[in-house]
Amino acid sequence: MTFSKKLLLALFLYVPSLAFSQEFLRWADEFNGTNLDTTFWEYQLGDGCPNLCGWGNGESQYYQKSAVVVENGLLKIKAKKETIGTSFYSSARIRTINKMDFASGRIEVRARMPIGRGYWPAVWFLPTENYYGIWPLSGEIDMLEAKGQEPTNTYGTIHYGARTPNNKYTGTTYTLPSGSFASDFHRYGLIWKNDTIKWLVDDVVYSTKTRASLPEFWWPYDRNFHCIINMAVGGNFLGYPDASTPDTATMQVDYIRIYQNPSEMFISGPAAVMRLDQQKEYYIQNLAGATYTWEVPSSLKIVSGQGTSAVKINWGLRSDSIHVNLTYNGKTTRISRFIQALPDTCAGLVDNAEFIKSIYWVGSNGTHKSSLTNPTKDAVNGSNLANRYYRNGATQYDALTLYSDLIHHAKDFEEGKLVLKMKLYTTAPIGTEVNINFENYNLAKSDYPIGRRIVVQAKTTKTRAWEELTFKVILRPDVNMNEGSIDQLVVLFAPNTSNADVFYYDDFAVEETPCKDLANGLNTLEEQAKVTVYPNPFSKELYIESSFVPTKIEVVDIMGRVQAGASGLNQLNTQLENLPAGTYLLRIYNGEQAVLKRILKTTNGYE
Repeated sequence: MTFSKKLLLALFLYVPSLAFSQEFLRWADEFNGTNLDTTFWEYQLGDGCPNLCGWGNGESQYYQKSAVVVENGLLKIKAKKETIGTSFYSSARIRTINKMDFASGRIEVRARMPIGRGYWPAVWFLPTENYYGIWPLSGEIDMLEAKGQEPTNTYGTIHYGARTPNNKYTGTTYTLPSGSFASDFHRYGLIWKNDTIKWLVDDVVYSTKTRASLPEFWWPYDRNFHCIINMAVGGNFLGYPDASTPDTATMQVDYIRIYQNPSEMFISGPAAVMRLDQQKEYYIQNLAGATYTWEVPSSLKIVSGQGTSAVKINWGLRSDSIHVNLTYNGKTTRISRFIQALPDTCAGLVDNAEFIKSIYWVGSNGTHKSSLTNPTKDAVNGSNLANRYYRNGATQYDALTLYSDLIHHAKDFEEGKLVLKMKLYTTAPIGTEVNINFENYNLAKSDYPIGRRIVVQAKTTKTRAWEELTFKVILRPDVNMNEGSIDQLVVLFAPNTSNADVFYYDDFAVEETPCKDLANGLNTLEEQAKVTVYPNPFSKELYIESSFVPTKIEVVDIMGRVQAGASGLNQLNTQLENLPAGTYLLRIYNGEQAVLKRILKTTNGYE
């Protein structure tokens, strides 16, 4: 077996198939030795207590090193019925965290599953950083999961969404056409790209998930993850062993291989930044022997990391693209990403529930739904979509918790340099208070006021009609917490009441006071020239009204790639009809400066 696996590896390295001709093998464990290679793996031990007893799923096993065996070219994880503390089985769980982390690629595992009710083998991936927050906010990718009582089935799933109990998942069950996953080895595959994940068994694609699969939430699969291989026993997913369950079971893994393709790698980091944000970190996969040359426009500055896989950037005023030239094995690949600088103007939107998304629901006492039909279009809010919240009248301080990858600092809001605004439609009476707390999630687990840096407030002046609320600082509960550690906005509609009304909210905006001036090098062209782009959304053609004649017009996708460009609108429109549906940035140049407009391309007329 050892010889055949080395031969197979050589074939993958030197005679790649046409479909994967740009791939290279980044890492593999063929399990050819006699011990687990702790250069790349570490053990997770115990029953999950005290912080995660039962490993969060009501599992019955106790993980220990002795349940891992490497022999005859195989990794074997052996579960055994025995009492250890309050656990009734022993088993093993290993992971590659901080030893082999990756984002994107083609992962292949050849494995054989155990049989028996309650045995739960899996190969899966968790985020290394928890950048977006605790599980499941930062995501989970289950490459394969099996139920010992269903030997012909395997499961491929992603987890995401709001905090428990509002977490979400979507997945697919694959059933073998013949045989079972316990009777022989099978090849499990995962193809992970910037906005798509595909699951395979024996080269058959059986499931595909995209950004569109997560309509209410962000796509968290854009940062480093690590691999976990384990066999749990019992739990919420599959139930528990019974009298038919064998006392022992073994999960066998022949190999794990991770291939990567430079042309499909992506830059990880915030999709949006505040204007003039400092020290924003972006990175790409850290490949041994590779060289990295980062490029940014003149309005941005790389303050550290040039020549490495990770840089920190001081931002300017404009949305723009950043680039890295990755040279590996003598070939250079240029990878780009477009980053939104928000707000676009001195009083611009940072989220509108449609194509500007930087604020997301992560938890609530009441009932929340994102991006629903606007209940009443009017002169204040004529947009198609808005977010809806039914307040829980049984909760005195009903809390709607929002996550923003944009607002992390409270100081400028405290000092009045930035002002938060929001449009609201409600059935609540005039004079209803709306508070927004700038909080740190971990600190705010403690009793008030810990973890609440500032509270801003507005009061309604209308009922059953849209209005724009302007929030002012009313409290500074915890002045000792770090003003740059904000990771959640907690909205309290009608605090300290039993109100059960409905609240539609939309169009978060941040106003800069005073507005910075171009004479000081800090303004945007759009503040000098009124530019109108219509229709938006569009299906075939665009029209532009402006106070200047554009010298160049470009359409840029979310990765910063120019998808269409011309010196005039007529020439541009000939390219737009075949443009895929999606959100783009329209760059309208007047010499070296550009006006930036977000546009939404549809496929079936105006929406």
